[in-house]
Amino acid sequence: MKKTSLILSLLAFSLAATPALTSCNSDTIYEQQAKLVEAQKKTDDATIQAYLTRNSLTNYTRLESGIYLVPITDGPTANPLIKAGQKVTTNYVGKFIDETNEGVVFDASSNNRTTCGCFSFYNGSNGAIEGWSRATVQMRKGDRKLVLIPSYLAYGANGYGTISANTPLLFDLEILNVE
Repeated sequence: MKKTSLILSLLAFSLAATPALTSCNSDTIYEQQAKLVEAQKKTDDATIQAYLTRNSLTNYTRLESGIYLVPITDGPTANPLIKAGQKVTTNYVGKFIDETNEGVVFDASSNNRTTCGCFSFYNGSNGAIEGWSRATVQMRKGDRKLVLIPSYLAYGANGYGTISANTPLLFDLEILNVE
């Protein structure tokens, strides 16, 4: 009888203590990661806004995704907007936008060693960063825009080559052809 009583007491104690032991950090790893992503989105947006302010750029459109588009040249309105799955041929120059290395070119289509000095990709495929696919559906053949892309739609928390983790980027992007 004493043995059963002792076992029941220990079981009751362990059940009562379980919430206290697990409530020290109630966020799951996924919730913690989501909070980090949201914080990075705010940091990226502040970096992009600071760039726009420093360069007196006020004629921009902010997409729901956090991408900013600054028109330089508009293509003919008779040209339809680009759709997912279409082959898009571009000229581009990629630059950093943070204050410490603003304007430094990290890539350009002219360096791609193609006969046209351009870059082609299928919109929505793995051929380009997600930010390009989201931005180009707001563009048409003949458009040239500054496309400011938050890090989570560029190279994210891993970075790539000379691009550090969590780095928002600017692309001077011209749409040469759409098929």
